[in-house]
Amino acid sequence: MKPLSVEHIAIIGAGPSGLALALALHSMGISVTVFEQRTRDTSVGGAIVLAPNAIRVLDSLDVYSRLSGKGFGFDNFAFVNEQHEVLNTFPFGGKSQYGFSALRIRRQVVVSELVAVAEERGIIIQFERGFSHVLEENEFGVTFKFRDGVVMSASLLVGADGIHSRVRMHLAPFVNPIYSGQLALGCVVPKSSVSLPVPFSYQFPAIMYGRNGAFLFIPEDVAGEEILIGTQRSFAERDREGWTSLSSSKEELVELFKSNLGAWPEMVASGVAAASQEHLTIWPYYSIPRLEKWLSEGERVVILGDAAHAIPPTGGQGACMAFEDAYSLALVLSRFSSKLSLQSVLKEWQKHRLERVDKVMSLTRQLGSLRLSADERAELAGKEGLSDDDLIRNAGAELNWLYSLDLRTEVPSWFQE
Repeated sequence: MKPLSVEHIAIIGAGPSGLALALALHSMGISVTVFEQRTRDTSVGGAIVLAPNAIRVLDSLDVYSRLSGKGFGFDNFAFVNEQHEVLNTFPFGGKSQYGFSALRIRRQVVVSELVAVAEERGIIIQFERGFSHVLEENEFGVTFKFRDGVVMSASLLVGADGIHSRVRMHLAPFVNPIYSGQLALGCVVPKSSVSLPVPFSYQFPAIMYGRNGAFLFIPEDVAGEEILIGTQRSFAERDREGWTSLSSSKEELVELFKSNLGAWPEMVASGVAAASQEHLTIWPYYSIPRLEKWLSEGERVVILGDAAHAIPPTGGQGACMAFEDAYSLALVLSRFSSKLSLQSVLKEWQKHRLERVDKVMSLTRQLGSLRLSADERAELAGKEGLSDDDLIRNAGAELNWLYSLDLRTEVPSWFQE
C-alpha cells in the first residue's frame, strides 16, 4: 500500500457536512471542490439544533461567530407532564460545563453562511452539478460521472449527499432508507398565541408528555417570540409522490395535527389552534440500516453524515454528528498524511465514528421512545422496573461524553501506540 496521497478531494453535496468538510480541508492545505445538484438560490427549510459538540467544530473553523447571533441560544430542555410539573431538565449545552450553549437556528442560515465563508476563502462550489455514479477506483484515485455526462477525477470522493445519497449506492447499492412508522407534524406560531400557565415555572424549549404522546415547544427565532409546536403520529408509509401530496393537503394535515386535542392542557390546545394551514409541515422519520463500512472496497470513496447514518431528530444530534464526521475526516487526512496509508487512516476514522454514532443512536432511540403514548411508555418503563415519570426523569443523566468532545485532541489519540 502506498503512503497516503491526497492531492484533490471532491465532495458531493453542499449541505452542512459537505461545506464543513470543505472548509476544514482547505484550512489544512488540501485542495477541494464541492458539487451540488441544486441551484444556488434553492432554499432549504426547517431548523436544526447545534449542540456544543457541533459548535466546537464550527468554532474551530472560524465560522461560529457568524452564526451565534442568528439563532436562539439555550442550555436546557424542560420535560414536563400535563400538570406542568418539571420531570427533567435535559441538558443541551452550557457555557460553564461545555463551553457553549446550544443554538436553535434555521438550516438555510447555516448553509448560506457556510457557502459565503467557503467562497470567501476561495473554495470552488459548482451548483447544478448532479452526481451520477463512480466509473473507476484505483491506487491513484477515483473517476466519476455527473448526470450531464461530464467525467472528473479526484484523489478521494466524499459523499455528503444526504439520506438519499447516490454516492452510497457505490458502497451499498441495495441499502435504502427505512420508514419508522412515525410522522412528525409541526407549525410555527407566535408565542403570544400560546396560553401559558400562571405561574409559568419553566422556559421554552420544552416537551410536554401526555396520554397521547408528546408535544414539543421550541423557539424558532432569535428573540424566542416564534414557537415551533410539534408532535408525532403513527402513520402509514407513502411513496415520495404520496408524501408530497400529503404535504400539499393542508386540510388533512390540520385534521391530523388537531386530533385528540381534548386530552391536552390549554397550552397545547391554544398553540395548535393558532396553527395556520400554510405553515404546517411534515417530516416522516426515515433512517438507514446500520452500515458496517463507510469506505469503498477501492478505498477512494467515503460517505458521511446522513448518507452514512441518518439519525432521527429526537436527540438534536443529526447535524451535530455530520459536523463531527466532516471535521474528524479532515483531521485524519491532514495530520497523518506522511506517516500512514490511506487505508489505515480511513479505517481508523470509520471505526471510531461508528462507535460514536452507535452511542448517539442509542440515546436518540431512548428519547424517541419518550414521545410515545402513555400506555407505550408505561410498557417500556415496566420492563425497566420504573414508573412512566421515572422513565422521563432518568433520560440523559450524564452527557459529558456527548457535548465535551474536542476532536482536535480526540483524533490524535486514535493513533497513539
